[in-house]
Amino acid sequence: MEKISVIILTKNSQKYLIKCIDVIIMQKHPNFEIIVVDSNSKDHTLYILNLYNNSKGIIKVITNEKDISVGKARQIGIDNATGEIIAFVDSDVELPHDHWLENMYKPFEEYPDIAGVQTLAKAKDSDPTILKRIHGRFEYKDKVIGIDNYQPIGTSHLLIRKRILQNAGGIPDVFHGEDIVVMKKIMEQGYNFIYLKEEKCYHYHVDSYYSHIKRQLRGIKHQIKDRLFR
Repeated sequence: MEKISVIILTKNSQKYLIKCIDVIIMQKHPNFEIIVVDSNSKDHTLYILNLYNNSKGIIKVITNEKDISVGKARQIGIDNATGEIIAFVDSDVELPHDHWLENMYKPFEEYPDIAGVQTLAKAKDSDPTILKRIHGRFEYKDKVIGIDNYQPIGTSHLLIRKRILQNAGGIPDVFHGEDIVVMKKIMEQGYNFIYLKEEKCYHYHVDSYYSHIKRQLRGIKHQIKDRLFR
């Protein structure tokens, strides 16, 4: 099996980081590395990462003393990755089981010309109502997603070939929508993505209607910022 580089972005991520990393380090895929790119965290994020490294020493942590965009952070992770496959897993994502990397990798062997493998998020019974609604309102129509049946591909829980990302020019240095931009560009080059519905993850990106509104406003703010400074 090819090597997988799991890239996690952190920015004051202490709330869910342990849930995220605990399942990743248990993955059964025989050849993977973990790279964390931190954007000037001020909470206990780096302390948590140091605890993992002191006990296991398996996480490569790249710190930035200034805030950087999500796009730039993802590209830093790619530039430091030694695997042929990049796995983007957000710091507020919990993988569903310890065979997730293995299962997400299988389509690369079955369909060698694909760009990547995508899955969506699901909610637990104990999750807030807003989270259940967000995760229940979108579903891909097909297993194979390309430019002819275009639907947006995100980077919260995605595996993608490193060389295809590089050939597409990498991840743009923007704070919002970096995934939509580069994934559509890759599909326009003739590549497809595979959707694995059965491998949905738990994604804790909001925990109340208030945090959902804050997230939406932050996205609008970043869109404006990206346009002003391009």
